[in-house]
Parts: sequence; C-alpha cells; structure tokens
Amino acid sequence: MPTFIGLDLAWSPKKESGICWLTGDSSENLTCQRLTAEVSEMEELAGEIHQVDGPIVVTIDAPVLYSPERDVEREIARRFGKYKASAHSPHPHVKAGRRAGIDLGEALIKRGFTCDPRILLAGDRPVRTAVEVYPHTIHVRLFKLPERLKYKKGRVAEKKAGLLEYQWRLEALIGKVAPRVLDCVDVQRALDPETARDARGRSLKRLDDTLDGLTCALAAWLMWDRPEGWEMIGDLNGYIVAPREG
Repeated sequence: MPTFIGLDLAWSPKKESGICWLTGDSSENLTCQRLTAEVSEMEELAGEIHQVDGPIVVTIDAPVLYSPERDVEREIARRFGKYKASAHSPHPHVKAGRRAGIDLGEALIKRGFTCDPRILLAGDRPVRTAVEVYPHTIHVRLFKLPERLKYKKGRVAEKKAGLLEYQWRLEALIGKVAPRVLDCVDVQRALDPETARDARGRSLKRLDDTLDGLTCALAAWLMWDRPEGWEMIGDLNGYIVAPREG
C-alpha cells in the first residue's frame, strides 16, 4: 500500500513542522493516519519514513536538492508573480546554516530514495521519492485562485480570514479527490472553522503548518494518481513541482 507524506518543513529543526501521512491506492480508500505539527530531527524523520513498507512519495515545502546555481525562484516569480505567489530564495537561509530540507533530502537519498521528480512524473511505479513543492502554487492552481491565500503575514484578523478560506477550499478539494481523508478526527479539527477562530499566538502558526502539511500530502497523492497534471519547474540544481496550468 503506498504512503503519501506531506511535510511543511521549518527552516530550523528546533521549530515545529507540519506533518501529514496518507495511505491508500485509490481515491476511495485513501485515509489519513497522522496529522500534526511537531519538532523533528532530520535524521530521525528520515529513518521513520524509511521504515515504512512499500512505495512512498514525500512532498516537502523546503529545498531538497540545492546548489549555489539554484534559480528556480526566478521562474516561479515569472509564472506566479501575478498571483502574488512568488517564492523566497533559500540562499540566505543556507548561508546562515538553516538547511533542514537539504539535510532531510540527503538523509533520504542515503536510505535509497530519489529526489529527482521526473521518475514519478513519468508515471513510474513503484517508487520511493521525495520532491520539493510550494503550497502557494498548489493553492493557486488547484483552488483556481486569482491571488494567493493570505494566511502567512499581516494582522491576526487578516491571517485568520486567510486560514478560514484555506480551510473551506481545502475541505472542498479533499471531498472531491479523497473523501475518506475527511473521516480522520485530526483532519476534522484542522478544517473546523472554530479552530481558526479560536487560534492565538503559537496555535495560529500551528494551524498554518498543519494545513500546509495536509496540502503537501494531498499533492503527493495527486502526483501519484495523476502525474500528467504536474510539472517540474527548474532543474536538479533546485526545482519545485507544481500543478500544471489548466
């Protein structure tokens, strides 16, 4: 049975990351086994993922392949700038020693995973792979938005409004492509509007991370189920896999 793991990875392993695990091989039987936000050490997380039997797709909101020549953010800005969904360059973070995604990618490669998405996107199965994604590109394309969701920055009221929209749009998408995921109590809690309305301080950021982790895991499933709907932007110096337009 394939497993689909979504990670909204914090730049620092000392901060919480959103983590979601889905299992199943069809839209009718895909279920959520885990949805949380927690602090993770990259070697331990890679070891935990490696222990799972069968095919695995790990989608990570963080660089997994990196070189100083990485320039994918320029292309993301060209394609998604009109949606206000440009991506930040990882170069300053890497120079400052914040490289959690890179460390996880290396740890997974050491355990036999590939971080080259072209095998997965060609429809090759089974596969054990980890790829980089960027939730804003997923939202824009799969939710068919005119502009990115505004839940990351701004006043608390603005972030809550963005999270509330995020919740109902994500719930609607899951209902279409993997309805049994909505049976999970943790998913229900994450998508409950009261969770967003009641959030304060750290719990507000935790909900943000949790929803992004769920989005990443759902993207992993859709890449497996419908690889023709996804594309690799960039190259093996650094890339982002995003839904195709249309």
